[in-house]
Amino acid sequence: MWSFTKHRSGESELMDDPSIQGPVLESTLIELESINRLLGAYPPTLDGLARLLPPGQKNLSVLDVGAGGGDVARAMIDWGRARGVEVQVTCIDLTDTTINFARARSTGYPELKLVQQDLFLLPDQASYDVVHAGQVLHHFPGELAAKALNKMATLSRLGVLIHDLHRHALAWGGIKVLTRLLAKSPLIRNDAPLSVLRGFVREDWDQLAQEAGLSPPAVRWQLPFRWQVIFSPRSRSG
Repeated sequence: MWSFTKHRSGESELMDDPSIQGPVLESTLIELESINRLLGAYPPTLDGLARLLPPGQKNLSVLDVGAGGGDVARAMIDWGRARGVEVQVTCIDLTDTTINFARARSTGYPELKLVQQDLFLLPDQASYDVVHAGQVLHHFPGELAAKALNKMATLSRLGVLIHDLHRHALAWGGIKVLTRLLAKSPLIRNDAPLSVLRGFVREDWDQLAQEAGLSPPAVRWQLPFRWQVIFSPRSRSG
């Protein structure tokens, strides 16, 4: 029987290569935003914010790990505006190209701050209501995923909100066909199926929590083949 196991070694995603910059990366980020809209990348994040927002609170600070094109951050701000909640988002990313691209597409969003920064180099004293990572955690290989989760929990006051991919044969086959039909970017055609292979099954979340020194999270499966995972910093073990 074919075992659909986690892809943590061997071939890596091309977009993880920091040498990929400039117009190639920018055109890829534009396509990724369209795919995010098409495949429901925003609802798990927005629903998670609603779950973490204390009743009656009218402001929320968010650290968004992995800025991408800034579209998820803008969706969070729009969500807050529609509800009378001021959502201040700080997006961090490792590359200048990504940050500058997201900044150019985020005019009219003074609530959004974009910074080139490494998550692990942020001081532990930095504090945000929510630390969010959307389709980012699967990019951290091996033990770094738990280390990243631990760092995010250290920085959050209300909770850590993770939105990531369900590793499943149907998800892999579907995204492989979809990107062949719709995606122009060779990076997306290569990396999207690999992202699914590097995604998570339900048992992974409890294991990651244990490795990160956290109590088991609240895990919800959402269409299409996505996980919404909420870790509470108040429940840190030890």
